[in-house]
Amino acid sequence: MKTLPSSILFLSAFLFFTFSTGCSNFDQVAEEENSSAFKRGRSYLKVGKNEEALDEFLSITRRMVNCPKSHLEVGRLYLTLNARKDPVAAVYHFRRYLFLEPSSREAPKVKQLIVTAEREIIRNLPGKPYAGYLNGLVLQEENLKLHREVADLKARLGMPLSESLKPKIAGASPMASAIATPSPKSVAPQAKPPVQSKSYVVQKGDSLYLISRKFYGDSSHIDRIYQANRGVMKSKNSLQVGQTLRIPPSSGN
Repeated sequence: MKTLPSSILFLSAFLFFTFSTGCSNFDQVAEEENSSAFKRGRSYLKVGKNEEALDEFLSITRRMVNCPKSHLEVGRLYLTLNARKDPVAAVYHFRRYLFLEPSSREAPKVKQLIVTAEREIIRNLPGKPYAGYLNGLVLQEENLKLHREVADLKARLGMPLSESLKPKIAGASPMASAIATPSPKSVAPQAKPPVQSKSYVVQKGDSLYLISRKFYGDSSHIDRIYQANRGVMKSKNSLQVGQTLRIPPSSGN
């Protein structure tokens, strides 16, 4: 009895392994979509029974290896279902989908869902240590989106772009611009020189009443003048002709 050459045997084994593996993966994908659990899950989604749908899709991920669509549905439900919200589990199932279907049309959307889930994880950390950071990211994204929409609209209308909407020079960050632009030096206000007291030589017929009216415009400063000259006056009525008095500045100066 003749035996087949070893090269033919090797080629036959290789082809059998290749096609059996490929068919196995294909069969698993078809098995996922045709399974009763998958069909029930889709039916539950249509009527709003999201918790029941989640349980059906989870049962598929637990018994099948190649079930990308079930992983995707589980991730979405864990992210949006308030009663069983679990962003950590959502990230896991989204990543499993990308591992199984890296080139699918849904891949960009799934990557964005991962970002959303990760932000939800950070937002729920005890003490909310990154709340300000997340709010800043949201505002920054909304601002960039608005700028792009305005730029697109102006481009369609043929209007010139303002400087804020023109493309930025690579490497020039807002922080760098703020550092490069010198701020105007603030000029400290100059202090006013102190108002000096005046001197006055008492004339014949003077009184503190008349002196107050002469220097201050009214007679309400009699006591001020007297207190400033206690060293040379025994009382408010002890003025002497030729006496030199110190007239203090008014409180408004």
